[in-house]
Amino acid sequence: MSEIQNLESSDKNKRVAAAKALGNTRTKVSLRALLEVAEGDSEKDVRKEAIESLGKLNDPEAIPVLEKIAENDKDRGARNKAKDITIKIRSSGASLPETDFSEEDARRAREDFRALEEHEVKQAGLHVKLKETLTYRIDQDNNLIGENDEPIETLQGKGEIGVTNTGSNDRIWAIDAFLEGVDEVTFDRSEDQEIIVFGNSFGIKELSPQETKGVHFDFSVEVPQLRIKEEFWDLEKPDSPPTFSRGTEAGMRFTIELGNDFEWNLENVVLKKHILDPNTNIDNFKTENGEMRMDGDTIRWEIAELPANSTVQASCEIRVNLPEDTTEPYKIGDTVVTYHSFEKSLSDVNLETITGSSSVFQFISRDEQEENPGDFDCKFELENTSEFEMDLKEVRIYEGPLDEGNVRLEWLGSDFPEEERSIDPGETFSLDPWTITVEEDGVIPQFGRELDLSVKYLFDAEIIAECTLPGYALPFMDIVVSKTFSPDTIPSYRRTEIITENIIRSSGSTDVEYVQLQDQIPDGFEAPAKENITITKGDKQVSEDDFTLEITEENVIVTIERLEYSSIGTLKQDEEILVTYPFFATAQPEDEFMGNVTVLANIFPPVKPVSADAEAGPITVVHKRRKLKIGKMVRSTSGQASNEYEIVIRGENEGTAVIQNVEVSDFLPQGFELVSDTEEDPPVGFEEHSSVKNGRAMKWVYKEVQPGQTVEIRFKIRAPGEHDPKEVYRMLLG
Repeated sequence: MSEIQNLESSDKNKRVAAAKALGNTRTKVSLRALLEVAEGDSEKDVRKEAIESLGKLNDPEAIPVLEKIAENDKDRGARNKAKDITIKIRSSGASLPETDFSEEDARRAREDFRALEEHEVKQAGLHVKLKETLTYRIDQDNNLIGENDEPIETLQGKGEIGVTNTGSNDRIWAIDAFLEGVDEVTFDRSEDQEIIVFGNSFGIKELSPQETKGVHFDFSVEVPQLRIKEEFWDLEKPDSPPTFSRGTEAGMRFTIELGNDFEWNLENVVLKKHILDPNTNIDNFKTENGEMRMDGDTIRWEIAELPANSTVQASCEIRVNLPEDTTEPYKIGDTVVTYHSFEKSLSDVNLETITGSSSVFQFISRDEQEENPGDFDCKFELENTSEFEMDLKEVRIYEGPLDEGNVRLEWLGSDFPEEERSIDPGETFSLDPWTITVEEDGVIPQFGRELDLSVKYLFDAEIIAECTLPGYALPFMDIVVSKTFSPDTIPSYRRTEIITENIIRSSGSTDVEYVQLQDQIPDGFEAPAKENITITKGDKQVSEDDFTLEITEENVIVTIERLEYSSIGTLKQDEEILVTYPFFATAQPEDEFMGNVTVLANIFPPVKPVSADAEAGPITVVHKRRKLKIGKMVRSTSGQASNEYEIVIRGENEGTAVIQNVEVSDFLPQGFELVSDTEEDPPVGFEEHSSVKNGRAMKWVYKEVQPGQTVEIRFKIRAPGEHDPKEVYRMLLG
């Protein structure tokens, strides 16, 4: 029977609820359990509730115990209640059956427990709530960071101490709260004018029923005590990080770990992991504590209670299909954890005590004895006319005026148990009567009094915190490769060197440890030798000992097993490796060549490698041949002086190749002179050299002559007055 077990709980409220519930079970088992509690429980409220339930059970077996309670109980209310219940049972009691506790009894007990809690809060009068809120960010190493992800040393939290009048009718006034642990906090001084903060205390003038007022403060915390650890592991190789290939599904197990390093439990823990990429599917949830599920585009993990100094894990499977055309890494969103702690404080602020006044009626009676005039029987009484339970701490009765009289009677609550100091609503408290003699006839004794009386209060505390681990690009491995040929046009039938450049770039955030380049050898190409292969990263070059070369019928394969130990180090994100080597080709006319390369990359220890492909080309072949025809014509100019001659030099490129630096030369015999400037088509001008034997040399230079192009040079010369035309003709034909 759970109610009987709850009678042994350390929680007073549970014991009160159990005692009340057992009054409805009407069994001997319940009766005997209640008798034990009514006589022996340390809390008066539990004993009084047990006595009340014994009255409901109405079994004469309870009478001996009730009589003992009426005689000996420390609490006046319990004694009176036991007397009343004893009289009732004597007049109408009946023995109970030996039956079990029913489910209906249990249901009714639970309802009564809730009603009792509400009643107790109301009776308490003042409800003081300390609430602290903390919002902060951490990095993946659980270090504190600011809004711009910069490292910070402390967190700034907000605190509030709210005081509520829980009643429905009566006001509470002259409220004074005294705090502990306020040395490291800063109170907001811009509070309502009806709230006065001074040192470690604050005062509230008055609270209407259900009204709440309070003070706010700021505090600092140095170290967050909630740890978040996230890991991603490849589904195909669980001890390796995930690898991604564009356009191909990647599977990974997401594991998240929450650690509570506080010395107290965390409650109502809710973790939300935001998923940004719509190409993500999530399933197969597993948890050590609580429940994990999808909530829209968010992974939601709920934990009712996370014990102090404990760590729990949860996991799920994530499958991602990155588009082929994307260049962005896979990013995940923020992880936000909210949690609560009750009856605890991060700032070390605590409530020492709080006092407040409400409606009471106090009086001192002075009854002159019938047979002894001048002797007065006096009695102090205090009636609690409010709706709240009162705590009476001190009473002092002075004989004579307050400022002159001597203390006649002093009652200190600190000398009595709590139940003796407590006055329920409607209850009257009285001190033992005393007698005073007044000698003077017609004089009634005067008394002054001092009271320290306050409504009772309930106090609870709550921490509400939110911790954010900002989203990040998931560490993953990916590469991009490009390939070029130079030149991309080669002549036919000539062995030509073609420089091949392969650029390998890491586009993932995981360092690349292994690289293998597989370059397809075009038909008819000669593969390079190892000494002709150059591998560089920036200004650093890989030595021949750090890579291997394999030549197959189809590929040149260059492999670096461990970049970490090479002279260039691992390939980090956005870093590039340049692999350069020559091919040699002797091509046929009309040939055309393409070059394909595949690069594999991996980490160490190796996982499933990622790959990238590139294509270079085409390399075109040009069949070019040089054919140059140059001729010269000499003729006597018609109708002019017989000693003038015209010279025509003509050159023609009859081949398929451009001819570079075509030089045309001629000889001007001694004694001859140019009649006018030379004419060229296209014009280039001529260079006249210094004198040579028997004449002067002339030269024309064409930088290039295109296939099919004709160049022509014309000029006239004049022979000496006396000459032999045959000799001239012979000379000019040379």
